[in-house]
Amino acid sequence: MALTITQTVTITGTSEIDGQQAAYFSASIPQGEGNSTINRNITNQVLYDSNRTVVRADEAKFQSKVYAIEDSLLA
Repeated sequence: MALTITQTVTITGTSEIDGQQAAYFSASIPQGEGNSTINRNITNQVLYDSNRTVVRADEAKFQSKVYAIEDSLLA
């Protein structure tokens, strides 16, 4: 039996509309080998439904940040 340790970078983000959270994003990015895990949680469905474009733009920005971190770790 052998111990395996994986170190990860974890980031979180929120999409807020008028001070209210509509969505929560999180990502776990391994340092070294492994797959990144990205999650989205709609925390206020009514707010999300009426502001989908803004929340999706925030999600795209979050995804871009994840890509940037992945790229820096592989460099």
